[in-house]
Amino acid sequence: MLNGIYTPVVTPFDIEERIDYIKMDHNLDKWGKTDLDGIVVLGSNGEFVYLNDGEKKELVNHVVKNFNREKKIIVGASCESTIETIKDCEEYSKIGADAALVLPPHYYKGSMKESVLHKYFEDVADRSPIPLMIYNMPGNTGINLSSSLVASLSRHENIVGIKDTSGNIVQISEIVRDTAEDFSVFAGNAGYLLPALSVGARGATLALANVLPEECCDLVSLFRDGKLDEARELQLKLIEINFTVTGKLGVAGLKYAMDLMGYMGGEVRRPLIRLSTEDRQYVEKLIAPFRR
Repeated sequence: MLNGIYTPVVTPFDIEERIDYIKMDHNLDKWGKTDLDGIVVLGSNGEFVYLNDGEKKELVNHVVKNFNREKKIIVGASCESTIETIKDCEEYSKIGADAALVLPPHYYKGSMKESVLHKYFEDVADRSPIPLMIYNMPGNTGINLSSSLVASLSRHENIVGIKDTSGNIVQISEIVRDTAEDFSVFAGNAGYLLPALSVGARGATLALANVLPEECCDLVSLFRDGKLDEARELQLKLIEINFTVTGKLGVAGLKYAMDLMGYMGGEVRRPLIRLSTEDRQYVEKLIAPFRR
């Protein structure tokens, strides 16, 4: 069972847009010493859509070899075709990943009926040597996986959880209600971490945890310890910085916030661009209360 806080790690690039493994190792070392339960490689904040197949496999291999192996590593394995997604799951299993995070195929949205999506996830789960976590990200895919679809898929023995970034707390509640206790429902955004925990989510995969891993983990600990007033106070404190670096300013904002907190965000890969001076100053203002 997957529990706790994971972060979808960024992929630092150098000025020539090559993966910067020196910066990556610096970050892996720091994350490995936090209370994070694990990390996600090749997630949305890792700019996986801008990496070629060779870069993806090289990056996953490097992370598996250099990250704290007492923590879990989930790898994004999302392709448009069933056969390629299965191939990635098989490859990442050989490298040493603990689980695969899988988006629904979404290029042919009009054809992605629930019956098609159900078969897609089942076919991948049947063949994947590692467990699957479903990734519901309607903001990017344009497809929302309904609670009834997720509940049905949860009965597959190799589908062990879902990361839901819909922000729909009713839908998350329905998924918790309609799935088995050992099915891991994860919030996909720090902006509603406490509400998700309160309805039964077992953890979260949070971009903000790239920057503020301990604060994200602390919120879970406060909730589990019944310190709800303190948990609420921390949740409210995280809302604006989370929205800014995971929504408003995107990956570039997240990477700059990392730089300010002693991590190494590195460059973004085009067509993404660096933050403007004005946006940098805005991030500096928001992150200042968290700097030690």
